[in-house]
Amino acid sequence: MTPLVRKAVKFAPEPETALWFDVGRMDAAQETKVPAEFLMHLPSKRTGIVGLDTGGRDFAIWLSQGDGSVTVGGCSMWHGGKYFPPYAYILDGDEFKIYRKGEEITLEDIKPVHRMVLAVMIKLAIKTEGYRPTPQRTFINQKRRSKGKPALTFDWHTVMVEPPKQKNDPQGGTHATPRRHQVRGHWRTYKSGKRGWVSECWKGDASKGVVFKDYQLKEKNT
Repeated sequence: MTPLVRKAVKFAPEPETALWFDVGRMDAAQETKVPAEFLMHLPSKRTGIVGLDTGGRDFAIWLSQGDGSVTVGGCSMWHGGKYFPPYAYILDGDEFKIYRKGEEITLEDIKPVHRMVLAVMIKLAIKTEGYRPTPQRTFINQKRRSKGKPALTFDWHTVMVEPPKQKNDPQGGTHATPRRHQVRGHWRTYKSGKRGWVSECWKGDASKGVVFKDYQLKEKNT
């Protein structure tokens, strides 16, 4: 758990529904091109990202995966929670369409924020550690929940993420069904050379317990 992630839950709506990542300090903006579909796939259906901009000011961004769309929200935490208006984007062929308050807008209307989203997702692609919050079962939290208010205190679980093994890599151990564990969304390269997105999911037998540190995978040699 990092201080920035702990701070972000005070600003984000329903922070317990997201898998959180700290991408650290951002580098100066560069013109980077990535496949259009790169921005359509998140490591979790709801992903929270925190970091420091090039001026050292902390920010939080939360992304929600929809059916063929991604909704973006967030704020500058250093400014006491200065939020930017949320927007959503979809991929129509090779072209992005962007909407705010139900109306289509242009990339120029949100260019500074959208460039930040692209930058943090590039850094996110190599992160190996995320955090999942669970509201503590305290009297104050339960009272706030009864009034429709968010929790104030959380327990945190660490989710370890590394590049996925190929099926023919030695796995070790036995063929016994593993304990229930979370598998983060990730790209998979098939023998044909094509790449496909594997969505976030849960695997394993819950009766044998639940683990949050689940990946034990190694990087490919190039």
